[in-house]
Amino acid sequence: MRIIWAVLASCAASAALAQQNPLDNLPYPEWKDPGRNKVVWAGSPHFNERPEGTVIDTIVLHHTASSTLSSVVRWFAMEESRVSAHFTIGKDGSIVQHVSTFNRAWHAGVSRDAYGRENLNNFSVGIEIVNKGDGSEDWPEAQVQAVNHIISVIVRRHPIKQIVSHAFIALPPGRKNDPLNYPWEKVKRFGLELHP
Repeated sequence: MRIIWAVLASCAASAALAQQNPLDNLPYPEWKDPGRNKVVWAGSPHFNERPEGTVIDTIVLHHTASSTLSSVVRWFAMEESRVSAHFTIGKDGSIVQHVSTFNRAWHAGVSRDAYGRENLNNFSVGIEIVNKGDGSEDWPEAQVQAVNHIISVIVRRHPIKQIVSHAFIALPPGRKNDPLNYPWEKVKRFGLELHP
């Protein structure tokens, strides 16, 4: 009788697996956006230590080139992506942290700032903002406010002196365009050097 129950249980498990959504095998299959100005941790394995003695003084803004927060969270968690950011901000103002700001996320790629410093991953905090980045989507007020909220936290933690766009720092020039059409006037209140 035990064998029959074991076979039945095995068949039921196989049937359940066959009916699963293929996305369930990705990291965070039960993802739900946390909501406006709520912060959750969805760690990425794609980070390392910053060079010793690094002063974290730059924030880099990006757009995700995706319309959903869940797709970004899953991509940053996947082994093959080899990219990450410290934070991603959803359209509704949800905030997801992937990497500690004290660690080096992999978001800027080949880059140089206005001071001639290269490899901005070493000394920057990367913020991804959910937007297709093709000019077809606006920047909802809840999202912009959440970006400002997280910037206000970062500037209390680190001696930030500049906020830059990925487009401004990416090499060769013209390689990136993000965050396309972002309302930079909304970050002027921090009194930091801006390079959109």
